[in-house]
Amino acid sequence: MANGGQGISPGGFLAVLWTLSSVATLLLVGRFLVRKVIMHRLNPDDIFMLLAWILMIVSMIVATLMNPISYQFTSILVGEAPKPSEDELIDMTITLRRWAVSAQFLFWTTIYCVKLSFTFLYRPIFNSKPKYRRAWLVAVVYIIITYGICLMGVFGQCGDARNLFRYEECMTPYVASFTSRAIWVVYFFNVTSDLVLVFLPLPSIWRPGNLITSQKLALTGICSLALITIAFETVRTVKLYQLNFSLTNLYGYLELLVAVIVGMIPGYRFLLTNNKDKNTEYRRLFWSRVTLRRREGDKTQTGYSLETINR
Repeated sequence: MANGGQGISPGGFLAVLWTLSSVATLLLVGRFLVRKVIMHRLNPDDIFMLLAWILMIVSMIVATLMNPISYQFTSILVGEAPKPSEDELIDMTITLRRWAVSAQFLFWTTIYCVKLSFTFLYRPIFNSKPKYRRAWLVAVVYIIITYGICLMGVFGQCGDARNLFRYEECMTPYVASFTSRAIWVVYFFNVTSDLVLVFLPLPSIWRPGNLITSQKLALTGICSLALITIAFETVRTVKLYQLNFSLTNLYGYLELLVAVIVGMIPGYRFLLTNNKDKNTEYRRLFWSRVTLRRREGDKTQTGYSLETINR
C-alpha cells in the first residue's frame, strides 16, 4: 500500500497531525501560564480553548486508530489494493463510517469550541451598551445554530439518521444527490459563522478615539485569523464535492489543528506591544473585564479593559 490515493503516506499523515498537536499543546501551556501570572484566573474563553484542546487530542487519537482502515479502503477504491469480496467490502465500509462519524462529530465540536472562545474573548467590547450586548447575544445564538446544522450534516449524511450504518440504504442515488447538496449547506453556515467572528468586533475597534492605529490594526489582525480556517474549509469542501481523495483527509485535520492553534494566539498578544508595562497592555487589549480602579489617594489609572473601547 502506497498512499491510498490520499497524497501522503500513512506515516507522514500522522507525523503532520501529531507535530501540529504538539505545537497546540505548547501554546496551551504558555497561554495558561500567562493567565496564571497576569490574571490569576481563567475566563470563559480559556475554558472553551481548554475543551477544544482536549477534543483535539481525542480527535488525533481517533485519526491514529482509523488510519490503517482509511488507507486500506482508499487503496481499494483507487486500485492500489485488490478488491475484497462484497461482504468484506460492506463490513469495511460500515466500520470506516462508524469511525468517520465519530471523527466528524469531534471535528465540528472542536471547531465550535474555538469559535465560542473567540465570542467570549470579544464579550467585554459589548458590555457598555444594551444594543451591543444584544448584538453579541445574537452572534452567539447564530453560532450555536450553525453548530447544530453542521451536526445535522454528520448524522444526516445518509438522509435518514437511521440509515447511517446501513450499507444499501446509504448508497442510493438519492443519498448521493442529497450529500452533494448538503456539503455546500454545511459549508455556507460554517463559513458565515466564521465571518461573524471576523466582523463582529470591528465597529467597536475602529470607532474614532478608542485606540491608536497600531492597536486597531493588531486587534483587526487577530479578528481576521478566522480567514485562515475559511481557506482550509473551502479547499476541503471542494475536494469532498469532487470526490477527490488526494490530501482531502489531511486538509480536514489541518483545518481543525490550525483552528486550535489560531485560538491560542490571542493569549500572546501582549508580547507584540512596545508598552513597557505589558501587564497593563495585556489587560487593556484583551482580558480584564474590570474597569480601571484608582489607587488610594491617587487619580492615576492602573489598568484597562476592553470595555473602555466603547467609551
